[in-house]
Amino acid sequence: MTRRVKQRERVLDLVRESTGPLDAHHLADALDLHVTTIRFHLSGLVDEGLVRTQALPAEKVGRPRMGYVAVREPSYTDLIALLAARIGGSAAERERKAVEVGDDWAGILGFAPKPTTDAGALVIESLEQLGFETRTATNAFGTHSITLCTCPLAEIARSNPEVVRGIQRGLIQRVLDDHATTLGASYTVDVFPDPQDGNCLVELVLRPGQKRSETTAARGDDQVTAG
Repeated sequence: MTRRVKQRERVLDLVRESTGPLDAHHLADALDLHVTTIRFHLSGLVDEGLVRTQALPAEKVGRPRMGYVAVREPSYTDLIALLAARIGGSAAERERKAVEVGDDWAGILGFAPKPTTDAGALVIESLEQLGFETRTATNAFGTHSITLCTCPLAEIARSNPEVVRGIQRGLIQRVLDDHATTLGASYTVDVFPDPQDGNCLVELVLRPGQKRSETTAARGDDQVTAG
């Protein structure tokens, strides 16, 4: 990392840590850099959309000083949590609605995993695209047992676990349904409470269902356990 990049990151970190706007002179004193260097980095941060300007009262007679504040990045987790809290109805109703959301979300994301007849590999690759990591994966007698972790919805799961279960269930079901022909069988997803109390571990158990050739509308008895 170049010296200039490190300097800019230090400027940004200090602006983000501040509870109010900072001017170039304050930043220069705090970072022991020339005010011209600070202004150069602030200008670049403004252009990048990471910092915005804010007029400050003049300390002496003259033009107002220019202050800088960090632009808060949007939190989609916060947004989803607010929406989840306002879905209404019973926990079962909220989970049922969340299943539909998960299904729609999977359709928007348009997962394109490598063609495979391995249901476990299909689910793992699709969820890894969302930030999950595989902790363990075993396959015995055609049954896949998979433990995934690092759920991107973990924060929401603490306050609205039924909504997260529904989203996961709908999303995974859509992925399996969309690739049922390649897999050669249909699967039904069932989602249970997180045993880690909000750590959002996802334990998958995939069992072969009916052959896809037997009925295009059939669903097997595969289970997906998620938190």
